[in-house]
Amino acid sequence: MIKVIHIRRLRKGTFDGTDNYCQGLHKLLGNDSECRVLPVPDIPQSPSLLYHFSYDEKVIRPYIESADIIHINGYTDQGTIDAIRLAHTLGRKIVYTAHWHPFKCLGHPLLGRMFFELKLKKDIERYVDVITTINNEDTAFFRSFHKNVVQIPHWNNAPDTDGVLEKDPRMLLFVGRINDQVKGFEHVLMLPEGRYNIHCVGKGELPAVRKDITQHVNISEEELLHLYRKASLVVIPSKYEAFSFVAVEALSQNTPVVMSDRVRIADYLEGVGGYSVFHYGDGAEFVRQVNDMMGASVDVKRIKEIFNPVRIAQIYKKLYISLMTQ
Repeated sequence: MIKVIHIRRLRKGTFDGTDNYCQGLHKLLGNDSECRVLPVPDIPQSPSLLYHFSYDEKVIRPYIESADIIHINGYTDQGTIDAIRLAHTLGRKIVYTAHWHPFKCLGHPLLGRMFFELKLKKDIERYVDVITTINNEDTAFFRSFHKNVVQIPHWNNAPDTDGVLEKDPRMLLFVGRINDQVKGFEHVLMLPEGRYNIHCVGKGELPAVRKDITQHVNISEEELLHLYRKASLVVIPSKYEAFSFVAVEALSQNTPVVMSDRVRIADYLEGVGGYSVFHYGDGAEFVRQVNDMMGASVDVKRIKEIFNPVRIAQIYKKLYISLMTQ
């Protein structure tokens, strides 16, 4: 049996996209008889002054020794380099997923570019066997310097639901950390007060007191699913999203989505009804599209075909197995 272990930063709250991706692959392939994805470990980290965190070799070594393939997730932290180098030293096959953001969309663009160009890029070129990407933009970026890049979408994690839940025709849903500048919550505050029942799922202090906003913190997956099903629209006004689990989960529950032009799941949605795209930062366009898309119909069948977890799990399994036979 081939054993795969995912290495990633410690999760950032309940709705951490990188962690959801890693945990999702463990769930899909955790019991596979040919290629098993091991449980995702929370490996202790040491703070790094400039680059988020690093790993102590003695701490991370047992995890890397436990698997045949090390699937490393990370982009602008020293820990990613630590994991790649140790996996190479120990003779393991390396799969790398960056969860990449363009440099201009990082909190510190120049610092991020310097770290990548001067440190991480060289190790990716030398030691990584295959890179997996999740959108057209990061695929083009990594193919510019690595010969083995495979683009695979994320998948629908939301369970199938029985019965029909009547939607609130005025309910609008935002899912994400409110105080995270990347999530674009300021767009929500541009909506006319009182026109919608706005629900926000995520931590952070609301920057303005509005009677039409309800905040949900530390809710269960079942409670979130209920909100998706009840809402008539989900908004994703992010500065950048390499994919968007929120979009997949909303669309699979027959809830339309308004997203910014920097949310890259749109690469997979051409010709599929149920979503619209506005220019990030254009408040007037955002407000118009919210008004137009409330309660719009979604091609749920097509969404579930595109992001079918069983189909995508088999793509990863085939990738892992082929890597061990090279």
